[in-house]
Amino acid sequence: MTSAYGTCKCSQKLLVEIISVLNQEQKDAVEKAGFGSLLKLKDIEIRRELCKEIADSFDLDKEEFNIQENKVKISIKDVDHILGLPSQGDEIKEPPKKHVPGLFDKYTWNDSTKIHSSELREYLSKNKTYGDDFIRIFVLYTIGFYLCPTLQPYVKLDYLGLVEEIDNIKNLNWSSLVLNFLIRSVREYKEVKAANLKGNLVLLQVWYWEKVSMSHIYPTLEQPGGDKPLMQYWMQTSTQPSF
Repeated sequence: MTSAYGTCKCSQKLLVEIISVLNQEQKDAVEKAGFGSLLKLKDIEIRRELCKEIADSFDLDKEEFNIQENKVKISIKDVDHILGLPSQGDEIKEPPKKHVPGLFDKYTWNDSTKIHSSELREYLSKNKTYGDDFIRIFVLYTIGFYLCPTLQPYVKLDYLGLVEEIDNIKNLNWSSLVLNFLIRSVREYKEVKAANLKGNLVLLQVWYWEKVSMSHIYPTLEQPGGDKPLMQYWMQTSTQPSF
């Protein structure tokens, strides 16, 4: 297989660019909210053809990937090791269908119906405050461009319920939210033969790179000397296995 770089809504590069302009107070606020592991990410492109081949190997009935004739599942623990996001507490299968009118009015800005990713990015690029609004907007932007990206230029309003209580953000099981969204996206890709994959494709490809060697499937991502997030050790110049 010839791996090729592709473009899609999910972008670790864009997130790294935003993180690079944050001041120390903002980085401290991100750390306090439980998202400090993201501050360690490096620029890496998505190899879309590799991600599609991984997705094509997905067994819809067992929700497993068939890799080198082995059936392998992505676990919440795997996501925790790769991204370093909070993974304790109740599993989050979908964002809560909770209407939060105060936040809805505050973050829709010029559009009365949608939270546009471009406006979140503009806020983060220019604003130097580090209070509650900053954290909510950072998390929403991260959801829209990295954790649970779709192919749309906006963040679903359903996610407002997850950022309503600032002090509770760090207590939520974000790893489960990311994993469940990715698996639903892979399932949709297989079932309807979609042209593009949604979800955190960087997670999918790094999970594959961490899991697979030339002739071996690692049973766990818990490796000696490998501090979380494992994503921090991958960058554009790293050597990666093909499918």
